[in-house]
Amino acid sequence: MKATLFTTMATVLVILAGCSNNENEAIDNWSGEIRLASGVAMQTRANTQATQIAENEIVYAWADKVETSETPGTSATEYIKAWKLTATNNNGFTNNPEYYPTDGSKLNIYALHGNFTATTFEEGTTGFPGSTIVHTVANDQSNNDMKNYLKSDLLYAIQTDVERSSSAVNLTFYHLLSKVEVALKVGKGDPDLANATITIEGTKLQANFTPSKSATMSSSEDRSNMVSAVSNAQATPVTIGNAASSDFNNNPTYNEAVIVPQTLSESTSFIKVALSDGSSPFIYNLKNETKFESGKKYIYHITVNKTGLEVTSSIEGWQSAGDTLIEGSAEL
Repeated sequence: MKATLFTTMATVLVILAGCSNNENEAIDNWSGEIRLASGVAMQTRANTQATQIAENEIVYAWADKVETSETPGTSATEYIKAWKLTATNNNGFTNNPEYYPTDGSKLNIYALHGNFTATTFEEGTTGFPGSTIVHTVANDQSNNDMKNYLKSDLLYAIQTDVERSSSAVNLTFYHLLSKVEVALKVGKGDPDLANATITIEGTKLQANFTPSKSATMSSSEDRSNMVSAVSNAQATPVTIGNAASSDFNNNPTYNEAVIVPQTLSESTSFIKVALSDGSSPFIYNLKNETKFESGKKYIYHITVNKTGLEVTSSIEGWQSAGDTLIEGSAEL
């Protein structure tokens, strides 16, 4: 009797071990749970949320079933709705578990991070956004913990034809908005920047975002087609940090802001430096019509003199080097 029992148990163990052809799946008792990892498209130098989504930031993901082993080429059908993910400090997520289909279907996964109204998504219920939703950048991005900057950063990722696997699915997120970096340096007259207020002027803070399932995320044109400034939104100043650098050649400190892609006209007041002594603020006015494009960052080096500002600026791809250098100046 005992011999029969032991033989039966051994047979069951062999069958269970044979259910997976992935050695890692057997080792960690993988149950078919979908595992995700995040990354942000590489940038030219380190800065906020440069290569990974910051810890505790919220991401929503959706998944479509696109193919089964029995019926290849099957039209996509919605599989996961509004899956809420919380970013960790090691490029991962914590989340309520979701599982791969058991019928062999591949998945297309779409994920986004942004600042939407609290009622935009309900976990497990809201389908993929089939129409335009509104993302808002914060009007004060000066806080040291960069929380308002982080929530202002609109990110989107697509991963297609994901096969059932215990390995983490790498989601590469791309920045869809524009970025402004301002480095400050004390100049003639030794103005006090410690309590100065620095603002980005003239931009609208709301963006229409129409996520596309068919976008090629490496295409700047496809990314830019998904976002535009809300036409009737009012231009509102964005406050940034006021950290100063000793010079611009040795790793200057940048005060960062995310802004909505839009075109500003020539002579628009764009950067304002207001000293705490109540004197008239220093203004940098755009010398030409300037199109702030999706995925690009605009770098300004500002020397603050008591008589005015000296400004140089450059434009870079947020994930690749640019080649445009613009000389500028500013007046009271």
